[in-house]
Amino acid sequence: MTEEEAWEAGRGIWKFKADRALAQDEVQIIAPEGLVLAVATITGITKHGDRYALEGVLLRGDPRVGQPTGTPHSSRNPVAYV
Repeated sequence: MTEEEAWEAGRGIWKFKADRALAQDEVQIIAPEGLVLAVATITGITKHGDRYALEGVLLRGDPRVGQPTGTPHSSRNPVAYV
């Protein structure tokens, strides 16, 4: 999966707390085993019924991609706000 594919798959459409997402600068798309697949800056969100999608700028080639996340979490959601 490319960074672009990971960003498109991971940015939405999900149930999440919009205010929590908007309070962050970046998002990491994380694989189930804890590796970073993509990193993006958060520029906003779009509403889709009772769910949301993140809007942002993919940071192509970010050195964190392919590395274990520095912000492990127990959530099943593949998004980690950093």
